[in-house]
Amino acid sequence: MTEYPIIVQKEDAVVTIFLNRPDRLNALTDAMLDALEGEISRLREDTATRVILLRGQGKAFCAGVEMKGVTYNPLNAKTFLVKLNRVLHALEMLPQPTIAVIHGACVAGGLELALASTFRIAAFQSKMGLPETGLGLVAAAGTTYRLPRLVGFGKAIELTLLGSIINGEEAKAIGLVNQAVDEDNLISVARELADTLCQKAPLSMSFIKDAFCLNVTPNRETANMLEILFASVNHYSKDKIEGLNAFFEKRSPVFKGE
Repeated sequence: MTEYPIIVQKEDAVVTIFLNRPDRLNALTDAMLDALEGEISRLREDTATRVILLRGQGKAFCAGVEMKGVTYNPLNAKTFLVKLNRVLHALEMLPQPTIAVIHGACVAGGLELALASTFRIAAFQSKMGLPETGLGLVAAAGTTYRLPRLVGFGKAIELTLLGSIINGEEAKAIGLVNQAVDEDNLISVARELADTLCQKAPLSMSFIKDAFCLNVTPNRETANMLEILFASVNHYSKDKIEGLNAFFEKRSPVFKGE
């Protein structure tokens, strides 16, 4: 078992936060969210840090919310999703620009984590998407308002309903990521962007980030709660149970709309 759900490293004015559950493809847990929330709170007051990189240890960026060995119901799902959305909002509203450095799987809640970052740089070989509909689940951490502002309404609902998994090159073509590069160059390109941002005026960047985020999502709280409530109620459905059972049994689900 991983002792520390995140690892934080600082080099000059750049802080790197590593999601640190490589044995579970960095799937999100309560403990990881608590650790992220604490570090984000600290960084908000850290004027010496100019840029934050978000990375995943091991073979993936983040494979979403941990489902193995966890039983969700409408009440505990709502509690977890409220926390997840609070952490992603805090990340999005940091005064410093953040860069999600994406390799391997970046799906479901992992993609929503990347969407809350200021920039996204992906390896060509990465796999991104929102597979929830194929699992009988509901994306509920900002997808309905963060994804359309990057790729447009039509593409956003296509990706969400179809559950399509795309690579880094395809993600760049639709505007989901800012840059796509070969995985061998991923870290150096991300660091180059970070170094460039470090030369910009931090207060100017903070004010601009706030204005963008507040203007593009004026009804964020309402959108948030709709996602959370729909996802929480969905835990009553038989389709949700069938979807997860099929996933762990490595078979195709049979959904009945129940």
